[in-house]
Amino acid sequence: MNEAATIDNAPPAKDLLAILERWEEHHPDFNTLLLVSLSVLPTGEADAIFWNDLASMLVSYKARHDCRLYTLSQPDRAILVKMSEFNQVSLLTDLKVELLRLIQQYFPESFGMVDQSRLLRNIDLRFKVPNAIKFLERYIEQEEDDQKPVASAPAAARRRLSETDIDRVVAVNKQVGTASFAKVFIKHQKIAVIKPGEPPEEIMHEYFVGMDMLKQHVFKDVELRGSGNLFNQLTITLDRLLLRSFADANPERAKCSINLNVESVFTKAFESFLGETDENAFANVVFEFRQSNILQHYDEYEVAASLINSRNGAIAVDAIFPETVGIMNLDRLSANMAKVFWRQGAEATLPRFREEIERTQANGTQVVFARVDDETAVEVGHELGVTLFQGFHIDRLLEESAT
Repeated sequence: MNEAATIDNAPPAKDLLAILERWEEHHPDFNTLLLVSLSVLPTGEADAIFWNDLASMLVSYKARHDCRLYTLSQPDRAILVKMSEFNQVSLLTDLKVELLRLIQQYFPESFGMVDQSRLLRNIDLRFKVPNAIKFLERYIEQEEDDQKPVASAPAAARRRLSETDIDRVVAVNKQVGTASFAKVFIKHQKIAVIKPGEPPEEIMHEYFVGMDMLKQHVFKDVELRGSGNLFNQLTITLDRLLLRSFADANPERAKCSINLNVESVFTKAFESFLGETDENAFANVVFEFRQSNILQHYDEYEVAASLINSRNGAIAVDAIFPETVGIMNLDRLSANMAKVFWRQGAEATLPRFREEIERTQANGTQVVFARVDDETAVEVGHELGVTLFQGFHIDRLLEESAT
């Protein structure tokens, strides 16, 4: 770790975990854990000046708000604070403004791509200490894995994504073949229906190329974050490879979804995936397109949607953030499914859009809460009439239900 990043003298994550495990014995003056993550940025290219400025900012924040600071990793921190209705806006806004100033100064190309819900999250320790403990346990475990010799190159040794790297992925696909590529690189996650008072029931899988495996086997020395348009080109290339390997990943053509870019519908790989004659080719397939991607290429999306519908396929609008529920007319998009990303603060935001969610489902578009990492999402979903869920928490519920 760069020495400049240690001037805040923040204790490590394990110290914070030990405190949380005996929370009732410790620190009644604190009730909220703030999680700061700059790992979404290409910090491998940052110099000592950036790390010094980050550390100085955090030290000033700590003194200004009388809180405690902990180091999770070089780019990530945790802060214990006393939050109330009187200082909540000040605590959160102050920290967000300072972080965004740093990003604008040192990573201007990444500024518009920052997901603020991942930049800064908060966990209410009055009710969610177990959630905080699970988060830290997973974080520490992942950090320990990253320290192993087989892990990718240290951040300081990584370089930006290049067109040559995209060619390298294609070469790997050709070298190992579609069957091996599917086995190693294509992942899936279950989507389940959970009705109040009933156990979860798996209904389909979403297939995607696992970025973690690409980092481990292909991009050991590459920093994917902050790569701008080149990253978009990479995702379109990965769409082609996913389509070519799909028969090996899902040979039975069981009900599933595939997340694609709109542009990928107009590739040779999609034409081959479509087939020439079978009008029911997509009967068990839901094609997911990101909301932002649809808006960017709306004319092309209309053509793509018409093609998919003509082959009895279904469409999901993906990556709908809680604050943007209701912005798009899903009826006009011929959407069968709308995937709302659960994230920090969604439990307060989504109930404000109850009417939009109810209207969406009444019009035949099923709402799915995705990226669900705790039971709160299920509880809020049931209050709003949502019964479809996806995420790590749902994976655990399905595993527990199967035992």
